Amino acid sequence: MRSKEYFVYLLSCWLNKEKPAGSEQTDWQAVYALSENHNVTAIIASKIKELPQGSRPKGRLLSAFNQRLGFAVQNYEIKMRAMTHLIESLTKAGIDHLLVKGAVLRFLYPSPELRTSGDTDVVVRPADYEAAIEALKKAGFKIDFVRHTVAQARYGGEVFDLHTELESINVQSKIYYSTPFDDISESTGHTYKLKPIYHLLYVITHIAYHLKNGGAGIRMIMDIDALLRYYPDMDMQKFAALCENIKISRTAQALIALSKKWFKTPVAIDYTFEDADEQSFYENLSGIILDGGIFGYKNGGVGMMNLERSMQESGKADLKTSFKAFFKWLFPSAAYLKKYYYYAYKHPVLLPAAWFHRFFKALFGHLPVAKKIAREMFTKQEMSAKYFDVLNELQIDDNHHYD
Repeated sequence: MRSKEYFVYLLSCWLNKEKPAGSEQTDWQAVYALSENHNVTAIIASKIKELPQGSRPKGRLLSAFNQRLGFAVQNYEIKMRAMTHLIESLTKAGIDHLLVKGAVLRFLYPSPELRTSGDTDVVVRPADYEAAIEALKKAGFKIDFVRHTVAQARYGGEVFDLHTELESINVQSKIYYSTPFDDISESTGHTYKLKPIYHLLYVITHIAYHLKNGGAGIRMIMDIDALLRYYPDMDMQKFAALCENIKISRTAQALIALSKKWFKTPVAIDYTFEDADEQSFYENLSGIILDGGIFGYKNGGVGMMNLERSMQESGKADLKTSFKAFFKWLFPSAAYLKKYYYYAYKHPVLLPAAWFHRFFKALFGHLPVAKKIAREMFTKQEMSAKYFDVLNELQIDDNHHYD
């Protein structure tokens, strides 16, 4: 079994609570690299312990796996303390808040402490945004930055992104998610979470958003499995109708099929990757996810995705397309500036200042990063073309509301 296949197999065994079979030919260094890229090393380490002695990695590599397992348990305890403090702080201030993704979904997994996560997303109503920031400051959180729809707060080594809206992939989903505290969620006191069917809808939207903007890792596909496995009676006809409403039917169809193929997700679906004419799409989609890591960083970063968007507009992969991508990156839209420079949002008259701020920051503030981005725009045509094909197959709507 190849390294990628065995990597997916071990994750599937964890989700299905199955004892894995050993593989004498496993390249454990490659499996470790994949695990690190996707931040699932602790899960793989837990399944290694169930393998026959002769099938396990040896020496320092085994120690590295075990170390990650220990770190995951420690970090889980730290994260839970910080999360509890955040919930208590916002509740004390009387501010409703919605938790999504890892903060909620980890508890659907066989071992919640092994479902690692990075920043924790918290959503508050726009009217409560400034009050929430002040409440967190008062509670000892350090505020890293404030933008017009998101602020970043830090406590006890944990990072929280405070949003005024849920991520969306197109105009339809932006409207649909505009009132997350209404009938799509449920609450205990001031703490809300999405109802299961809407959380699955949001996970699909979130994956589409990240594929559109760089890449999505295998952990996001595991979240699909966790939801469908934990809620076996989910109304899939209603879910299909919801997907149609926000124009992500093909995306949902393919991602759920991928989850079923990789993890034996217990869900009845019509679409699979078994037809011969679907193999190329499967290889490209699975390759992008497995090779890219958590958010596709291993495939290429900002430059590669700007190039892909330029290809979407022109339908070509040539030098002219690369120059257009570079120009758009260097001279972003007013919507982009308002999103990332809060003063430009609050005072549009300062947009020219924000543009100069962005220009000098891009070229001179982080020169090595700027060089890397520019290089990607002129050398990542093949990878960008693969993304272009996958996004077209997924029918991710180009009616994207973020510039």
